[in-house]
Amino acid sequence: MSLIFATLCRAQHPLISPLPGPHYRFTFMINVVKIALAVIVALAVAGFLYAPHLDSYDPGGSAIVPELSGEVRVLRDEKGMPYIYADTPLDAIRGQGFVTAQDRLFQLEMMRNLAWGRLSEVAGEAGVAMDTQVHLWNVPALARRQVGLLSEAEREWHLAYAQGINAYLSQRQGELPILVRDPQPWGIEDVMAVQYFNITGSTTNWREELLSQALVDHLGPARAAELSQITVNPDDPEGVYTASDYKYLLPGLGLDAQIDTSLSDGNGSNAWVTGSSRSAGNAPIVASDPHIDARRLPGFWYPVALITPQWRAVGAGTAGAPGLGVGRTSHFAWGVTNGYGDIVDLYIETVDPDNSANYLEGEASIPFTVREVVLRVRDSEADAGFREETLTIRETKRGPVISDHGMAVGSGKVISRRWAVPEFIGDNLGMREMLLAQNTEQALTALSSLAVPLTYVLADYDGNIARKGTGYLPRRLRGDGAAPFPVTDDVDNWGGRIPGDEMPTVRAPAQDWVGSANHRIVPDDYPHVYSTFFAHSWRYRRILEAMQEKQIWSTSDHWQLQLDTKNMYAQRLAPLMADALKADEKTRVLGELLENWNFVDDSNQAAPLVFQSMLRHYARRVVEDELGTVLAGKYLDDYYYWHERIAMITLEEDGQWLDDEGTDAVESREALFKLAGHDVLEELVPLYGTDPRAWRYGEAHTITFSHPVLQGDTLAQWFGGGTHPISGSGETLNRAAYKYHQPYAVTFFASMRMVADLSDPDKVEAHIPGGTTDRLFHPQFKHLLGDWLTGTPNYWWYSDQAIESHAVSEMTLSADARSGI
Repeated sequence: MSLIFATLCRAQHPLISPLPGPHYRFTFMINVVKIALAVIVALAVAGFLYAPHLDSYDPGGSAIVPELSGEVRVLRDEKGMPYIYADTPLDAIRGQGFVTAQDRLFQLEMMRNLAWGRLSEVAGEAGVAMDTQVHLWNVPALARRQVGLLSEAEREWHLAYAQGINAYLSQRQGELPILVRDPQPWGIEDVMAVQYFNITGSTTNWREELLSQALVDHLGPARAAELSQITVNPDDPEGVYTASDYKYLLPGLGLDAQIDTSLSDGNGSNAWVTGSSRSAGNAPIVASDPHIDARRLPGFWYPVALITPQWRAVGAGTAGAPGLGVGRTSHFAWGVTNGYGDIVDLYIETVDPDNSANYLEGEASIPFTVREVVLRVRDSEADAGFREETLTIRETKRGPVISDHGMAVGSGKVISRRWAVPEFIGDNLGMREMLLAQNTEQALTALSSLAVPLTYVLADYDGNIARKGTGYLPRRLRGDGAAPFPVTDDVDNWGGRIPGDEMPTVRAPAQDWVGSANHRIVPDDYPHVYSTFFAHSWRYRRILEAMQEKQIWSTSDHWQLQLDTKNMYAQRLAPLMADALKADEKTRVLGELLENWNFVDDSNQAAPLVFQSMLRHYARRVVEDELGTVLAGKYLDDYYYWHERIAMITLEEDGQWLDDEGTDAVESREALFKLAGHDVLEELVPLYGTDPRAWRYGEAHTITFSHPVLQGDTLAQWFGGGTHPISGSGETLNRAAYKYHQPYAVTFFASMRMVADLSDPDKVEAHIPGGTTDRLFHPQFKHLLGDWLTGTPNYWWYSDQAIESHAVSEMTLSADARSGI
């Protein structure tokens, strides 16, 4: 800037020639600034236009991967999706590591920083909280221990992926320098760390245990149980409602915690499969759409194909993990949802009053184990740009003391967290064997080794279909995991792990379809404690309804069901709301909108916005007088926790919860609906006008796609994917959920949609909200977003003929030095 300014001051130009007098000197300076800004803008535009040439790579040519046993071909289609042809599965995985680094190096490095608890080295103070959690889970130590336990086949598989990444790192091409430091070579322990970090993201319900304890402290056990989560299995008429009775708990703990239960409420998914008799092509069709926060471009999923002479797999993987998360192979296809199996428990432990360095198990006093972790926190004001923070972690026999970090409990007590994964890891992670399975039964067996609590749906070419829950779930002998378990003796309340063949499994269902929407999939008579925390049942009820309405399903039918925005929850509650609102002149128009609504959460309608706002305000009014503003906010932030409960209170007209204790009157359901209607008007009229009929759901209910570094709505317009109106809600199959305290700003949605028709020899229908590469200025950074927004499917090509006919580039990878970029 100073060089530009000096040059302009020396120039002889009528606009800037110096003239006498202060007015002219002021004019001179203004003109100088104008021209300087014009030059800066011109340079910025030129840089923006030229940046794609700097932030790109040649998808053709050749490159060296020293460990390859044979030549590997990488074809890319017009979307940039890589199709990797290799002689062996291990070489295909090496190719996958190479192209993932080529396309998603920034994402790989961020995942590695997250997994090792080093985010603060990049993000500074903003990363300390996440790093603390990673070290409380002790992911780095678990990754190192897992490496030593792996079978030879598992070791080779994961090492091959790291070898592919390292081959690219040694010959990087055309990247803008947005990484804080140059990436170091990957080891097998890095691959392990990323996968175990991802498992922590599916280990959520320990936060609900804290919420349950807070409710017990505030209301007492009996009243707290009346607000505890209800979980519903619509397939089990004998076990419609299941709620904890808080048999094992410690009232009056005095818990004061920043419970971020909003992190638990969005992870979800839909997945279902129709068998041959219900599929138009007389072969099974698998549909899967995982729901996560994928607002940061280019998205969470990385579509890729792995092809060898004996085997092929086409689907989507993730940065840092070899293989595929969803997809189709030569033998079967599969989809996946979060299963919410409970693999973690919290414990209330007693500090020895005579020795604060110890805790008690009955009369036994046992020393805390203490470990220290030094965080390097990026800090521009510190020497060398970093400062150090020491994290001191106390541990009991059950796990780390989490109450030392961000919460307070009653005198003499601490809360520890026990995670089943470290206790039950073995030599096999499960995904490699699943991917190489030759039928559904082999895949089910392989999934028994999977640590993460998911629900899979599968189908093979012989017409077999199945559903299976996975994860290292402990066999609980005491307690159900709904609230922290008080330690009063040295007797373990876990008795090993639920065996894989006793995990909830459905084979060959009579109705020839099976599915999951994160709801309770176990029957009431299931012999083990599976979980007390699941998604609400409304999305699964919509799948049930659709399957009952239609017998034969085409690929297009499955795709349209994934885009379905009918709200079954609203179908139950909106008519009741409408009747109450019409009885009040001020809210009559709101009632009429709900009365005439088709219960479809369409962004162009007004009624969905009315319903969502009504639901928020009504739920708050139901619980706030008993819980107070702060605890009510924590309760309502936990979306899955209260959804079925509020419906039950409303439908059964539970007077003790509908009555506002802060007034002399006895409120009814209708009275609270009317009050909520006034809240709706107070909230929305200043924003969208005085005529609710002119409101549009999509004006409020929006989604913003941003660059992973350049955050914010304004920067999203320039460097991200912009802000868009969106249909759907948290209750619809086409998921578009928001957080209670951030109303209508969508954070959880379909991060990918896939429909795999086993009768189609050429393709899988799918799309992702983003692009192929995370290179900011690359044309394939966000090129797929438009199709996702309109619900248009893309294609992942499956057959050799389809792949070859759509290939636009080819790269050759080989081990010898005759190749090179």
